[in-house]
Amino acid sequence: MEIYITGAHGQVGRELARQARAGGHRVHALGRQDLDLRALTEDPFTSTNRAVILNAAAYTDVDGAEDPAHAEEVWQVNAEAPGALAQLAQRRGWSFIHLSTDYVHGGRTGPEVHRIPEGPIEPADRPINAYGRSKLAGEEAVMQAGGVVVRTSWVHSGPHQPGRDFVVTMLQLAQRGVDPKVVADQWGLPTYAADLAGGLLQLAERLAADGPQGDIVHAAGSGEPVSWYHFARAVFAAGGQDPDRVSPIPTAEY
Repeated sequence: MEIYITGAHGQVGRELARQARAGGHRVHALGRQDLDLRALTEDPFTSTNRAVILNAAAYTDVDGAEDPAHAEEVWQVNAEAPGALAQLAQRRGWSFIHLSTDYVHGGRTGPEVHRIPEGPIEPADRPINAYGRSKLAGEEAVMQAGGVVVRTSWVHSGPHQPGRDFVVTMLQLAQRGVDPKVVADQWGLPTYAADLAGGLLQLAERLAADGPQGDIVHAAGSGEPVSWYHFARAVFAAGGQDPDRVSPIPTAEY
């Protein structure tokens, strides 16, 4: 199978490229320097073979997305580019997989929102921030072009991978003797990047065999939803630190 991976230097993109190569697939790993999603003016894909595009690229700084100075870039990368890439895939007869987020459900809170549904997936409902709104617009554009949307949540790679994530941040705070105050009224399913990448590749292999088909898939870590506070306590405990050093606070006090 031939695969194009956008966002190849992010948490999920790195794992996708690593696992795809290990599985014997032909991989084109595209980072920001290879493909600028803010200025997507022509078809960047060169293969004449049938391929699958996995879009793991995104503007993911949720707080930064609220800054009006970043508004144009957020919309270009999260809303416009996924639709444009999906249209390119559609014209070529390729399958397109777009990685999205639970932030499209930003209007509701509580653990019940984040349990993996057993029946049909409900539509997203009124995201409450710029990041969620941009990702929802990207989902809609991808679906219109026959792509597959995969919603996930709270992706982490841990201390053995480049970059920082929630797990690494909590471990560093623990080691520095900092007792953090962590939000206790936002809920989600922590998702290990390597597990998510494996699931995305299985989906890509199915689509490569069956052909393009639009759909929405939820792919997140198993178990019951947790708050950021509970997640932080688990990280402290796994790192050999006292989880009672972590204190809960509401989002309003963050």
